Amino acid sequence: MPPSEIYRASEFADALPELASKGATSERLNFLDEHGYLIINDFVESPWIKVLRDAGRRVSDACAADYAYEKIDTSKGYVHRTKNEEPWAIRGLIHPAFGEPCFAEFHGSDEFIGFVDDWCGGVATDELTLSGMLLWTNPRKDDHKLGWHRDVTWWGSGKPYLAQQKTSNESVDDYSEERERERWEEIRKENKKSVHDRNGVNMFLALADDECHELIPGSHNRWRSSFEHDVLLPKSMKEKGVPYTPSWNGKDPLPGQVAVRLRAGEALIRMGSNIHTGHTVPTRERNTLAIGWSRWKSKATGSDQNLSGISSNDDKPEKAVADARHAWQLDPAVREALPHSWMQIAWDRWAETQKLGDTLEDRYAPFDVSKIKSGEATGWNSPLEQKAVKLGEDWKPHQMLSD
Repeated sequence: MPPSEIYRASEFADALPELASKGATSERLNFLDEHGYLIINDFVESPWIKVLRDAGRRVSDACAADYAYEKIDTSKGYVHRTKNEEPWAIRGLIHPAFGEPCFAEFHGSDEFIGFVDDWCGGVATDELTLSGMLLWTNPRKDDHKLGWHRDVTWWGSGKPYLAQQKTSNESVDDYSEERERERWEEIRKENKKSVHDRNGVNMFLALADDECHELIPGSHNRWRSSFEHDVLLPKSMKEKGVPYTPSWNGKDPLPGQVAVRLRAGEALIRMGSNIHTGHTVPTRERNTLAIGWSRWKSKATGSDQNLSGISSNDDKPEKAVADARHAWQLDPAVREALPHSWMQIAWDRWAETQKLGDTLEDRYAPFDVSKIKSGEATGWNSPLEQKAVKLGEDWKPHQMLSD
């Protein structure tokens, strides 16, 4: 692709000098509340940035499809890949199979926990539960662009869907304007609560300069336009007859969109309900860490708990099948690799609500499912995987051990 054709956004959002004071200042919180995003500079001088940047580059290179499992057994994590099997987001960084302990060390470091403590208005390590972590990277051969979306279910029941679900069983009524407006009021209240209560924080921490995340400021807190409705409404729902006004050609920039421009060490804190996308190009590095912590709900609500921080047998929550993107994290090897006992307890709190699903799709990314069936990866190496290896291509999608 000639240099003149390399994609670059036309409008940018940069860190603002008036928001440079560290922590959860009133100016920062007001900006986040109004615009739905915030760029912070709290880690620009951190020595961790170079350490993590180098580790991120090693992981991104090792996850290339050409290496298969020569460098990292990615069946111990979950790697999002393009149609050409190039990685664009990598989960599993704290699994010992990835060989980069610095990610867990930074996650539990005094510097990062100090920021979380300040942002949440005071939170101790014994009040936390494990949150996810992933590395955003750029495919090396082709552009990669996600569709415009919100990170919330703005239709129907509002419940999130598991990545491995075969169908969502959505109806036209789930996307009616009446139901959408009801959900939107719920979402706006949740946005306000998240800024006010701050029972955790998640961020995109740039390990190298990054301008790949694009969003529409303020779209988290206002009713969408008919143009945006056309952009967000799934094609399947249009075909089923959900009313909409054709407005977008699928290519042109959206009104008001900006690319968030981060310098190494700057971080983006944002509302997932903002309309957003990501666009990478092969010649522009993306090496950005999504990382955070959440306050344990039992602690946040004042529920009784024992000294270990784990629910008693009488009040243990019913376990739900883990989203395939996070199933790897149930591996006890992850717990043992965490550098602090309080992090292991945080893992326990998360793990007691989750269970491993019964199909390969419940446990792995599509790339790893195919590798397990061909005998190139072991994954959990349970009877399920062993039978799939034995049957190979005769193993059917979403097949269970009992089938």
